Amino acid sequence: KAMKQINSTIGIDPGAKGGIALYRSGRATVYRMPEDLNRLKDLLMQEKELGETIVFIEKLSVRPDDVTSENGAANMGKLYRIQKMMANFEQLKAIVSVCDIPYILVHPMKWQNKLDLRTKGEKEEKKERKNRYKEVAQELYPYIKTTLWNADALLIMHFGRYMLEHCPIWIRQNLPTSVQPNLFGND
Repeated sequence: KAMKQINSTIGIDPGAKGGIALYRSGRATVYRMPEDLNRLKDLLMQEKELGETIVFIEKLSVRPDDVTSENGAANMGKLYRIQKMMANFEQLKAIVSVCDIPYILVHPMKWQNKLDLRTKGEKEEKKERKNRYKEVAQELYPYIKTTLWNADALLIMHFGRYMLEHCPIWIRQNLPTSVQPNLFGND
């Protein structure tokens, strides 16, 4: 079956310093990630009332070097922050599910490669990469004051818009099975 017409595309960069980017009616809007996730639920429900909505959430994963210090010992402070971030990520997915809105978890490499943001060759410092992504987001959405907190969310949302238009099969393949009927109807 064909996919329903999407009215709102939302990109979420999870985490305390992350952001939410929403695209509807030819305009993007950005929001800081709320500390109280009930505010996120309110925003999602408001969008859902306006029509078909889909959410693209950056998938979080933990690498071994995320939790160790340079000498190989466990970095307990960083481990605690990552555990908290992963718990927030699980809450975020649960809220989107409770709102009964279709969502796709997108690995950072997927959206960055599809938008041709990855550099070839030498490793780029995180700060340089983040500033470059901010510049790209600013070019794509010049009417938004692009910042480090909202740039990734804008790019994730832009990736979602691109995939909806050019790769609907990928959308269907990556939607959780339980939410496919929301966008494609019952097969």
